[in-house]
Amino acid sequence: MHLIIAEKNIAARRIAEILAGKEKVQAKKDGAANLYIFGDTRVIGLRGHVVEVDFEPGYDNWRSTTHPPRTLIDAGIIKRPTEKKIVAILQKIARKAESVTIATDYDTEGELIGKEAYELVRAVNRDVAIDRARFSAITAEEIKKAFSETNPLDFHLAAAGETRQIVDLVWGASLTRFISIAAKRGGGNILSVGRVQSPTLAMIVEREREIEAFVPETYWMVRLLTERDDSPFEARHTHGRFKEKKEAEAAVQASVPPLTVTDVIEGEKNDRAPSPLDTTTLIVAAGRLGYSAANAMRVAEDLYMNGYISYPRTDNTVYPKSLNLRGIVTDLSRGVFAEDGRWVTANMRQNPTRGKKETTDHPPIHPVSYGSPDQIGEGAWKLYEFIVRRYFATLSPDAKWKTQKVNLLAGSEHYTTTGSRLHVPGYRSVYPYSDAKELVLPKLSEGMVLPINAVHLDEKETKPPARYTQSRLIQKMEELGLGTKSTRHEVIQKLIARKYIEGNPLRPTLVGRAVTDTLSEYADTITKPGMTRSLEDHMNQIKVNTKGKTEVIEESREMLNRVFDQLEENEELIGRDIMEMTVEESMIGPCPSCGHQLRIRRMGSSQFIGCMHYPDCSFNISLPPGTWGGAVRTKDLCPEHNLHHIRLVRKGARPWDLGCPLCSHIESNREALAMIPDCTGDRIKKLHANHLYAITDITNLQAEELARILGISETAAESLRRGAEEVIERLRRRTGMKKFIRSHIAPRRGRSPAKVAKTLYEAGVEDITALGGADPNLLKQAGISDDEAATLLQAAKKESDTRILREIGIPAVSLKKYQAAGISAPEDFMRIHPAGIALASGVTIETVIKHVSLVCDYYQQPAPEKISKAAFEKGQKELVEIPGIGDSTLRKLADAGIYNKKTLLAAEGDLFGLSGDVVSKLQKEAA
Repeated sequence: MHLIIAEKNIAARRIAEILAGKEKVQAKKDGAANLYIFGDTRVIGLRGHVVEVDFEPGYDNWRSTTHPPRTLIDAGIIKRPTEKKIVAILQKIARKAESVTIATDYDTEGELIGKEAYELVRAVNRDVAIDRARFSAITAEEIKKAFSETNPLDFHLAAAGETRQIVDLVWGASLTRFISIAAKRGGGNILSVGRVQSPTLAMIVEREREIEAFVPETYWMVRLLTERDDSPFEARHTHGRFKEKKEAEAAVQASVPPLTVTDVIEGEKNDRAPSPLDTTTLIVAAGRLGYSAANAMRVAEDLYMNGYISYPRTDNTVYPKSLNLRGIVTDLSRGVFAEDGRWVTANMRQNPTRGKKETTDHPPIHPVSYGSPDQIGEGAWKLYEFIVRRYFATLSPDAKWKTQKVNLLAGSEHYTTTGSRLHVPGYRSVYPYSDAKELVLPKLSEGMVLPINAVHLDEKETKPPARYTQSRLIQKMEELGLGTKSTRHEVIQKLIARKYIEGNPLRPTLVGRAVTDTLSEYADTITKPGMTRSLEDHMNQIKVNTKGKTEVIEESREMLNRVFDQLEENEELIGRDIMEMTVEESMIGPCPSCGHQLRIRRMGSSQFIGCMHYPDCSFNISLPPGTWGGAVRTKDLCPEHNLHHIRLVRKGARPWDLGCPLCSHIESNREALAMIPDCTGDRIKKLHANHLYAITDITNLQAEELARILGISETAAESLRRGAEEVIERLRRRTGMKKFIRSHIAPRRGRSPAKVAKTLYEAGVEDITALGGADPNLLKQAGISDDEAATLLQAAKKESDTRILREIGIPAVSLKKYQAAGISAPEDFMRIHPAGIALASGVTIETVIKHVSLVCDYYQQPAPEKISKAAFEKGQKELVEIPGIGDSTLRKLADAGIYNKKTLLAAEGDLFGLSGDVVSKLQKEAA
């Protein structure tokens, strides 16, 4: 058996389909993994890394005096599975394998994942042949070629990746633990420090300092408006920026007629077609299209896995000679790209453009197969189209511009203007992503005299340096040697998730600045790129076997020990400085009740806004749970309440802006307050005036205090409190129903669980019991199909019945047996005789009668007669001995209350599933 190991499931499926050819591929789910089987071949997809490096046992306790943070530097490193089920399945198959091919992505991370798989296979099958398939695109041509020309695993490349794992673990864990303990931060508030992330954060902080320290300088620009043949145009003074206003004003005063054309210089400018895409260039371009760095890489990865583009992690900007450039264009020349593809084929340049970087691992990023908007999907189409058009552009001729520079003299003052016109569109015919603005001047010649329509003096200010966008930051990281093409976007996402940076362009938060400023003062090696760049260079040398893994790790540990020499010497100062600088991060503004500061507080996964003057002031505002995202304050202020806006930040998700927490609190409770029958608009205003905004604020007050606040009687106040309690219970039932809908109906565009629930609320369906009896047509109005509606109503009825039976007092163990026998609704207990229930469920007759009596009592129905266990068993034996009564007939008789010979002889007419004739026949046999 031949085992192929791919990096992810989607790659495994596509590789299997390609290699199988016309042979059918069988997809089989084996626990946590998908297997693809054809002939004697099994293809399995991992989930990236299925093992990870970690410290040996004993280093988990952050407060350990035996193992303080510094001891992590030299702690033993072990590997442990992160996907135990996949590892178990992989090894189970590997035991029977006669040959194994590693088919993970071909880069440092992919080679390391391949080495991890290699070691897992070797652990259970020491002698099996293992080779490596390397490819740059998941297309039929690439995959077939890769599997026909396999190679050994590159252990040097994998060692470089493993070294990076260990170095990053040791630096990140030891520094994070030290700084967090010093600043007394724990739980979800730890202060993350990392070998790459800290110098990256320092760049953002330094840029913010430059912006804050920037002092704008005023300058003046002089421009002149003129025209020729009713075509107006503008010229600027050749002096450029005037630093003195008087000089600028003098220039304006001296700009008098005649305005004479002194020079007309015409030329041609070559506009070179863009070079092929590497990873950084792709991320930068994707940023202009609206993709974040992380999202751009996610989308590019999906396009690669689905066979639309080549491998998206590459530093190469030169197409290899082996790439069939014209063949790819031909394949793309259909559908939406048909016309552009034909144009490129007809106008293809002799040699494609090339960038400055040339590597041999992967070609530049380029399309490998055609995809339509419907196939690609809305979220990925813009990026895919860009990659296609960039590829077209690299094969297209340069564009050419006609340029014109005109010099003019107004009195004693010199002016100039320029014009440009696209003469040969070239690559711009297929590539609309760069500015191509024409500025066509009227026909001018030397000596021509023109009118002066106006002379303007514009006062301007110099601008501070711009904040980094994600794409510009990645460019800067590449320039400084921070991180790799595969990890830079992940570093930025980690900084956002840690609440160190926010916004776009990026700016540091208070806590991000505090950590950076403190480290810069006491251990600036961490915040400077030199150390990281040095380690990156040495890890790259491992790839070519000029340095060893052990050598680089030891060098890293020596660096880190020197850092800790500085840190430990200043531990108390570091903790104090961070705590003093970060206390402000949780303050959002004045409490509306007492004027003291409101602060974001966290208790486990819950979070809320509370007053610093607690317990004297108990004002608080609830927030969504931390699982929705950690609450952070932003710089925006509410003009009404003077409170900072709140944002929820969660790793891997787009930030959720709540806005002013008090405005949000008021708005979210407005509907609930209005649901209370006696809570008029005037009373709501009085509640707000006393800083009571939520329905629970009413129920938490005594009637006497509520009466005083609203100026009503205590009787009216008590009625209001009871109404509030009823509404809370009503809302609780609504919430339960909405959660139930969410667990049974998949959300789609225009059909969220909240929208479905709202439709039901408006029709008076507000809980699961009501949902079980709802009209299916009502659900159709909410966008639910007939089949989905039937499933939902059935599930709601079952859930409602279960809750009622539990409320009545049926124990869970017995209820489970009843439901397994198809007896799940309260009416079933009153419709079927206890004898039938006992036979179907296996519950003893005495217990069944007890439970049926509870149901009958709940519905005010007469209780069934009591039957002893002995009498019931004796009666069953009597019936079984009568010819014609088997198990099926015995059950039908029991359902009708016939559980012995006496009750059979007393029966009349048709029974449950038995005709009168059959009953008469049985009675004759019994007699």
